[in-house]
Amino acid sequence: MANTPRRPLLNPVLRFTKDPQPEGVSGGGKNAASIMTDRLPTQRRALSRQFRDLAARAEQQPRFDGCVVLYAAMFDDSLAPSYTPKDLFQATRSARLIAPYRSGYLVEIAADQLSQYANLVETSGAIKDQVDISRIEAVRFFEGADAGRAASLDAIWDAAPETDAGKAFVIWLMPLRGRDAAEHLIQRFAALRDGAIVPPPPLLTGVDVGADTDVPAAMRRAVRAAAASGDRIGLAMRTYRQHRRARTTVLVPSRSALDQLIASGTVFRIEPVQPINSTSPGEGREPDRPLPGDLTTLPIVGVVDGGLTAASYLPAEAWRAPPLIADGAADAPHGNQVTSLVVQGHDWNNNLTLPPLYCQVGTVQAVPKRDARVIVDTQDFVAYLDGAMGANPETRVWNFSLNQPESCDLEAVSPLGHDIAMLARKHRVLPIISIGNKPGTRLQPPGDCEAAITVGGRVHDDNGDPGGECPVSLTGPGPSSMLKPDLSHFSHVRALGGVLTRGSSFATSLTSPLAAHTMERVREASPDLVKALLLHNSDGMNFDPALGFGTPTAASLPWECRPGFVTLQWRASLRPNAAYYWELPIPESLKRTGKLKGIGALTAILNPHPMVTDYAGPNYFSVRLETALQYQRGRNINNTSKFNNLLGSLDTGKVTEQEARSLDHKWSPVRHHKKAFHRVSFEGDSLRAYARIYARDLYLYGYTGSDEIPQTETVFVLSLGTGDENDDVYNELRDQLGAFVETAVVEADIDVDNEGF
Repeated sequence: MANTPRRPLLNPVLRFTKDPQPEGVSGGGKNAASIMTDRLPTQRRALSRQFRDLAARAEQQPRFDGCVVLYAAMFDDSLAPSYTPKDLFQATRSARLIAPYRSGYLVEIAADQLSQYANLVETSGAIKDQVDISRIEAVRFFEGADAGRAASLDAIWDAAPETDAGKAFVIWLMPLRGRDAAEHLIQRFAALRDGAIVPPPPLLTGVDVGADTDVPAAMRRAVRAAAASGDRIGLAMRTYRQHRRARTTVLVPSRSALDQLIASGTVFRIEPVQPINSTSPGEGREPDRPLPGDLTTLPIVGVVDGGLTAASYLPAEAWRAPPLIADGAADAPHGNQVTSLVVQGHDWNNNLTLPPLYCQVGTVQAVPKRDARVIVDTQDFVAYLDGAMGANPETRVWNFSLNQPESCDLEAVSPLGHDIAMLARKHRVLPIISIGNKPGTRLQPPGDCEAAITVGGRVHDDNGDPGGECPVSLTGPGPSSMLKPDLSHFSHVRALGGVLTRGSSFATSLTSPLAAHTMERVREASPDLVKALLLHNSDGMNFDPALGFGTPTAASLPWECRPGFVTLQWRASLRPNAAYYWELPIPESLKRTGKLKGIGALTAILNPHPMVTDYAGPNYFSVRLETALQYQRGRNINNTSKFNNLLGSLDTGKVTEQEARSLDHKWSPVRHHKKAFHRVSFEGDSLRAYARIYARDLYLYGYTGSDEIPQTETVFVLSLGTGDENDDVYNELRDQLGAFVETAVVEADIDVDNEGF
């Protein structure tokens, strides 16, 4: 019988319990200094001509209660949220911003006001109007071709999968804000049922829960409720009436019908339905290794794949969902391989530096074989996952070794990536998702899920340690400033049958057990905290598009402090319009020379929900986090103490918005700073951790001011040390913090047992 070996846990990660000291800050705003004076006269003339031309052509455009949709493109130096043209386009002038789009904004505007806008931009003397006029590059109508984004309608039609009723597409309805305009859109969309669009079958009608007593009641209820939700087009219209946004799958019977759908003006975005695939599996015998006798006490990983048929791993199955894909069509060989690595990947690959972590699995049979000709509708897939996650709340980590074959659009988060993020936040689970394999140019959906740990591939060296990038795995980064992959792991491995195989699927399978054990070992663990601990424990110094932040080290587990280091974790609820500070004493070992010398790492993850929207393209995130570890030196102009960043990012206030997004990934919800510092002069006896939340595009959520934004949950992990195991940094800081620190690890795991070591 195999048992997970015990190891001494001498220095568990510590939980920091001190409350922050918030300080109010005043935000910037539009003023005379914001006007691009050199450009203003030119833009007055250019925009007035464009508005007059639009007024002359408005009769030929789709209208909703007399309103048309414009695209206002901004200059590259005017993309910062403080320059949003909400003052020029406001409701008192019969205009509203409705969504970010490309390098600007979509505007819902009364067609009979276009001529008035031509006069307004020529003559307005209001400061805020002049700021907007000088920063808008051009205005034009939103055209039908814009709905396809970079692809032509011919390319979209050719790429869509065929069904008996037509080709399958995902569409987003135009997010109009006016109530009467929205009702007009609903009527026009409903009229398209007469030949242009056909609804797919109701959700989950193919999932049989029958009278099977092994299916949890919660899963049975979820499947039946989804099937009873009715016609998908009707469901989309109900959702749109309530939220002014809706996405649905439609079937389009002909190429001319697609033209009719686009010409209606009801569609904001359209994509072909994408298949969901696993990587090609190998074949071979089943393993003859025994599994641990205490397997039922170990964490469970939900494995969303091709199912489990390998008899040797049925004892590791904690639960099984009713299949979404029938047995004959499911990719069971791949599901078996992934399961073997989740359960005992370290046994299959004992030549690699992997911690001995066994797991149970929950089986979710949802991925078809490549040649099965089964179309997995993403709405079905998501509704099915919703039921499975709700029925198995004890399963906190979910493995997705699957991808859709098209590269992610760097300007927009994929529907599947967004939907899995919504499920993860709803059910408080952590998805572990593969980045995808070549052929392709960059990561594939749902690897762009913000709530997930996205895993890329990595080869190993002759010693079994992490090596360079995998030649099979795709690379990042992700859309909307996301830093993807988050982590990388061994992708050339041995799996079920003893075969050597490779791909990001298997790197993902090796990451899931570590996440599941971290979730179990850490007190009050949240998915974001587990993600932060794994990123924090990785071996990279900086983000790499192929390797992410690196591979979690096997020398110390995420809930342990490495020798010569101390690690603190804490969480906070933050609001805009305040800067937050946590004061920390400087450990003696870091200042022994009279100057700061050591190594530090600060990882912070922001939960951006509910301030995200899949309608916002590159502006997917409407909140962002700025954080740093700071030391005191010098004085400010007002003679207050000056603090400088010891660990921190680019000073985004001194570069353009475009530079901040490209260089610093300014709007990424993950901040990870790691640095060695030597001979840093400092004053005082303390460091301080700093954090601040910023927001944009409040109109998307109906907010008029940042004081209406709900609190934003954020987790932090901070490590400081010298790297010398003879320096007792751990006890130095623990003793200095006293009552403001406690162990972050479940007490039963802090049991020093040296037997066998």
